[in-house]
Amino acid sequence: MNDLLKLASNALKPFGYHITSYGAPNILRIKNLEKTEDNIAPFRKSQYGQTQTKDANLDTFTTFLRICMRENRNINPKARLTGENIEENTLRCVNSLIKSMNAAMSLGNINLIILDDHSDEQALNKIKTLLKSAKFPFEIKQTQITGQGASLHEQFTLGRDLNAITYFVEDDFLHEESGISSAWNFYRQIYTDFKTHCMIHPQEHADTHKSKYYPSYIIASQDRHWRTIRHATHTLLTHSHIVRDYWRYFENTKYVGIKKKRKLGSEAKTTNKIFDHIPGFSPLKPFAVHLQYQELLPPFYDWKPLWDANKVEN
Repeated sequence: MNDLLKLASNALKPFGYHITSYGAPNILRIKNLEKTEDNIAPFRKSQYGQTQTKDANLDTFTTFLRICMRENRNINPKARLTGENIEENTLRCVNSLIKSMNAAMSLGNINLIILDDHSDEQALNKIKTLLKSAKFPFEIKQTQITGQGASLHEQFTLGRDLNAITYFVEDDFLHEESGISSAWNFYRQIYTDFKTHCMIHPQEHADTHKSKYYPSYIIASQDRHWRTIRHATHTLLTHSHIVRDYWRYFENTKYVGIKKKRKLGSEAKTTNKIFDHIPGFSPLKPFAVHLQYQELLPPFYDWKPLWDANKVEN
């Protein structure tokens, strides 16, 4: 939309009207929700091209995978959902990510950057063996500083300098084989149809259906439905231009894991603030699930077949 039409559209907004391209999606106004802190108004107001960026490359997809496989790793002693150890969980999750990225290669240029937080050599060699099945470029970088916050901050620092769709993920997310393709296509759909960047979390959280009730728009893509959200974790998919332009919301992720400053690094104080500027989405059918504890899984999802399908042979 050119500047003149934007000006005319803004002038009509107080009267409940706006100007949009013929045949473009029309995000209907819900009057009694416009002044609430939900995810309705930000999505509706994000259209008309305000959040598109110059020369944004949607044909390149970079995944940043953070891994840490060492015996002295500081972890929650609570037993994992699968009943297996950290190494087995990590290997199956990484295997699923490789399969999902392989399946997405026809969509454009795709690559993987693994940020390894000083894993034990034997465990890291198993990851290297898995990567022999990767059909895309990849590299392994050792993090400069050990620790969760440091690796989070480093991945976002590296990601902001790219021109690509960027996916930042931990080593305990189990991916559907079609997951990366689905998310990549949906990002392009939102950018094309609604003229905006967005941020995607790979699954719904059970909390959204229990304690954080809020209205959502539901958008259909080629293979699933997506709902607008305002809450996510630091595992997210967006464009590198968003990381660059809203760096103030990523900077304090360095405090994650530091007791005295952990609130500064929380999602509420960092990346969730981006939902005030661009729409956020999660798929009703997940493209990946956080395979830690039962309470972190999305509703009605049977993870066991996908877990079994990603068993790594010795």
